[in-house]
Amino acid sequence: MHMVQFNPEIIRARIREVGLREMSLSESAAADVAFHMTDWLANFEEYQRFCLNPSGLSDEEVSRMLVKFLVHVPNHLAAASKLYTDVPVSDVFGVGATTEESGDAA
Repeated sequence: MHMVQFNPEIIRARIREVGLREMSLSESAAADVAFHMTDWLANFEEYQRFCLNPSGLSDEEVSRMLVKFLVHVPNHLAAASKLYTDVPVSDVFGVGATTEESGDAA
């Protein structure tokens, strides 16, 4: 099973360049988008390993991986979305995703 190795520095640099040229972002905003799109790559690599072999982890390991991913990644994506597109995230599925309230989803 071949795993892709990500190079965060190269990815950050490319995202920053594109943000500057294509979206006319400020240097600071372009750098922030690049950070927010790469800070969670280790979470993505762990999730990718799981997806390639879903039965390769115990239930506890899957749950731990999901918690780490779901607590870390969405806030980075929300920040990058707002900075890059000026579109904020919203609760399109109506599950209370943008509130502190807890409860069972659908």
